[in-house]
Amino acid sequence: MHPLIAATFRKGPAADLYSHLVPAEPMSARWLHEIRESWGRKDHPSLKLFPDIRRSKQTIPSLKPGVSVAVEVFNPPGASTGAIVYLHGGGWIAPMAGKHLGWARRMAALTGRTVYAVHYRLAPEHPFPGGLEDCIAVLEEVFNRHHQHDVCIAGDSAGANLAAAADQWQRIHQRRRPDRLLLICGVLDLQLEQHRSMQELGVGHPYNGLELLVYQRALYAPSSADWTNPLASPAWGDLSSLPSTLVIVGEHDPLRDDGLDYAEKASSCGTNLQVHIGAEMPHGFVMQHDLVPNAAHAAEADILRFMGRDAT
Repeated sequence: MHPLIAATFRKGPAADLYSHLVPAEPMSARWLHEIRESWGRKDHPSLKLFPDIRRSKQTIPSLKPGVSVAVEVFNPPGASTGAIVYLHGGGWIAPMAGKHLGWARRMAALTGRTVYAVHYRLAPEHPFPGGLEDCIAVLEEVFNRHHQHDVCIAGDSAGANLAAAADQWQRIHQRRRPDRLLLICGVLDLQLEQHRSMQELGVGHPYNGLELLVYQRALYAPSSADWTNPLASPAWGDLSSLPSTLVIVGEHDPLRDDGLDYAEKASSCGTNLQVHIGAEMPHGFVMQHDLVPNAAHAAEADILRFMGRDAT
């Protein structure tokens, strides 16, 4: 709460009105709690698959002094030298859920790569660039101490935003960039309302509509000045020299054209990238093998080809 409002709330001329209107727990805090409870469930059937994948935990110093980042590491038997740094979705505000960890385990098994799943700091307690600082630190650690070649940074939804933004940070600071960039149903431009699919599908959408996305944006990047900052909106960055990139969108996702517009801009700058469109699919379909198996497996086949592995 802004200090001016907080002071007026306690003892200003409108204190009685505030006490009448504002519940003990503000409505926005209740929304946040409900989202974290419903989206951040730790259990998921996919966690029982691929039992030969070894799961461990590490902590890595963030770019922010005094902050440590928890990372879950999935090691397949006979792992290759390649790696995936995986950044989960959840609107920058929800923790890594069981479905995310199950997907990280699945990618380790199917690609033969070690997967690093990052528990980055969440908004609103840590707005932009808090979570991004954590993701960059993990990427740098993977580069420096673990994997000299073929590192992919991957993310879904808000995680795709962080993945693309981390690549932009590396470019701006002339640091080693990831070798591959995998962006799944991403929020790549915080100017959400500018994209045709958001205008056509976003208002009143039952699952991933404009109303929800605007709330998430308000918690992560409340200043509109950041909506064209390449580190918050990577679509506004220099896309002329992207690493090998795969963009995945759902045809019925209000964020569809966010991803497609990013891909078109990159292509117009001379970047050669791949696009996969899930026909009639909503947001986040890639991880839902039990519910939309054909679409999820089709996207997965393209991911594995992108990673240099044949789908089985």
